[in-house]
Amino acid sequence: MPELENPRENPCFGCGPEHPRGLRLSFHEETNPSGEREVRGEFTPKPDEIGWPTLFHHGLHFTVLYEASYWAALTFGERLYVSHGPIEYIADRLPRVGIRHTVTAHLVRQEPAALRIRAESRTESGKPCGTLTTDWRPASRAVVERAGILLPEYLLREIRE
Repeated sequence: MPELENPRENPCFGCGPEHPRGLRLSFHEETNPSGEREVRGEFTPKPDEIGWPTLFHHGLHFTVLYEASYWAALTFGERLYVSHGPIEYIADRLPRVGIRHTVTAHLVRQEPAALRIRAESRTESGKPCGTLTTDWRPASRAVVERAGILLPEYLLREIRE
């Protein structure tokens, strides 16, 4: 499966392809065995990304799940979305350093102006590591400008009003 388009100049810590200290996550879209569209990526925690000895840091685990959710919202909503409202993060077991894991995200609910996305991380053998459930709404140019956020042109093109 081809990777989802992610410009090299993306400055994001989670998915920026050239971020000097970032996670450099990449994702692709596929259909899971249940027939649902999902966004999927892989990650291998590094030794300098630990919280407890040999375990991936909770905050970085959350970041991996959140990034998958963002890319799912962008892919399935076909425009730029921002998260809003409550976020539910559940850590079943923290990923182990040096071991490859997968992260997937799929659409739970879609309404005219809102998406609910659920992301899940798993070990190489399929054991669950954690889940993140997030709500998303379309980004608007007015809100972005009012917040003083300077979005790169490639993201501004994704705002549809």
